[in-house]
Amino acid sequence: MAISDERISKESRIKQSEMEGAELELERRSKFLSSLIEKKKAKEHQEQHSKFNIRVRAADMPVALQNRAFTSARDQLDSMPGKLDSKRLALALKKVRN
Repeated sequence: MAISDERISKESRIKQSEMEGAELELERRSKFLSSLIEKKKAKEHQEQHSKFNIRVRAADMPVALQNRAFTSARDQLDSMPGKLDSKRLALALKKVRN
C-alpha cells in the first residue's frame, strides 16, 4: 500500500508541475500578444499623427489656396510611397489655379 501511495503522490507532483509549466507558457504568450497589440496601436497613432503634421511656409498665400495646397499635399502623400516632391505639388497647384 505504501508503494502505491508514493506512486500516486509522485504522479500528482508531475501533473502539478506540468500544469504550472502550462500556466507559465500561457502567461508568456499572453504578455507577448499584449506587447504586439501595444506596438501596433503605437504605430497607428504615429502614422495618424504624421498624417496631420502640416507646416505652413507661405503666410501671404490666400486661405482658399492654402486649403487647396494642404488637400493636394495630403493626396500626393497618400499616393506616393516616399516624400512629397515640391515640384509636383507646385504643378498640381498651378493646374488648379488655371
